[in-house]
Amino acid sequence: MAKNGYLARRKVRDSVLQDATRQTYQQYMTDTLILTLNDPEVMGKDVFGYERLKKVLEAWGRYYDDFFDALTRNPEADYAREKMDAAMKRICGKSGDFVPFEKRYEWLPEITYGQKK
Repeated sequence: MAKNGYLARRKVRDSVLQDATRQTYQQYMTDTLILTLNDPEVMGKDVFGYERLKKVLEAWGRYYDDFFDALTRNPEADYAREKMDAAMKRICGKSGDFVPFEKRYEWLPEITYGQKK
């Protein structure tokens, strides 16, 4: 019984740490995006002010939520990956700079259907 209690506590602790790490990096990414879009050396005279940044961050949050399944093992993961790649291909155009999801996120497990051999 004690072993099960320990494993349960460890699972909760690991989940809390994972969530804290995710939230920390999400905030850091947001902060550095704000700094980048407001930097005249990067953006020239067209820096993003508060209202424009707010609009971008709200849309970014929606995209984050819309495509998050791509990072999971949820049944919709493959669909989210395909939709993300289609949008990225459209944005990259014919530049040849498009990199498929599996290469951009090579540490994520490949989605397979059927039994493991």
